[in-house]
Amino acid sequence: MKHKIVNQDEISGMRTVIEPNGKNFQYWKDIWRYRELAFNLAKRDITVRYKQTVIGLGWSIINPIINMLIMSFIFGSVAHLESDGSAPYSIMVYAGIIPWTLFSKNFTITSGTFLSSAGLMKKVYFPRIISPLGASIAALIDSLISFAVLLLIIVISFFLTGFTPCWRLVLVPAFLVLPIALGFFLGLFLSPFNIRFRDLNQAVPFLLQVGQFLTPVAYSFAVACAAVPEKFRFIYELNPVAGAINAVRWCIIPDNAFHWPSFISALVILAVFAPIGLMAFRKGERTFVDLV
Repeated sequence: MKHKIVNQDEISGMRTVIEPNGKNFQYWKDIWRYRELAFNLAKRDITVRYKQTVIGLGWSIINPIINMLIMSFIFGSVAHLESDGSAPYSIMVYAGIIPWTLFSKNFTITSGTFLSSAGLMKKVYFPRIISPLGASIAALIDSLISFAVLLLIIVISFFLTGFTPCWRLVLVPAFLVLPIALGFFLGLFLSPFNIRFRDLNQAVPFLLQVGQFLTPVAYSFAVACAAVPEKFRFIYELNPVAGAINAVRWCIIPDNAFHWPSFISALVILAVFAPIGLMAFRKGERTFVDLV
């Protein structure tokens, strides 16, 4: 037997209908109605993350710069790997760190949302997808700060090395939507499994750490493809995050070619996992209270 809860607001006359089967459109309407909650959750995440820190939001600048310096030294100075086109190695690496960070943060936050936000979800009703959306907005703010730092690095490189970025630089924010969406929907797909199999909560950070070195973040995609045997190269090109990173680098480096196979692979994987992830999340949100 199906039940539904009807809550009538006597003052405004608005009615909220909550049905367990989730086939009505009220849930999706509520996402828009609760949009301010997503921004408040993002504000809370940023405030809590940098509370009682001396540097504050400066950590959003320091972390990617330190990663850039370490990776540039190991892969550029020690291993003597080539950069993409005419770009300094540090700019190529930093252009890879931004989309990778967006993907990994969204994937980590979204996949563990039923565990990290269980206390709030058990107390009040709101569309559960608002919780990972808020965290995703907070991650985006950090990445926008990192992008501003990238612009500063490009200006400094212009005076030191004469490197001139491509006019396509203005397209970077649009292409950053791809790693955000990939991490978000793949995380939604994994989130209900994360409740039942808690080992996933420990495995995700490890897998992302390994994935960072299997993805062309610290090195050129062309160099990686040259190192992989030709008959297995298509497997490497299926990496969706590689497509996102290549697109961002194409926007910055003038003589860097756009790699269509990896980009199309990213779009196909996103098109597949977007509806699957939403369905898995909706199914998991109806039962997570009994498992958490």
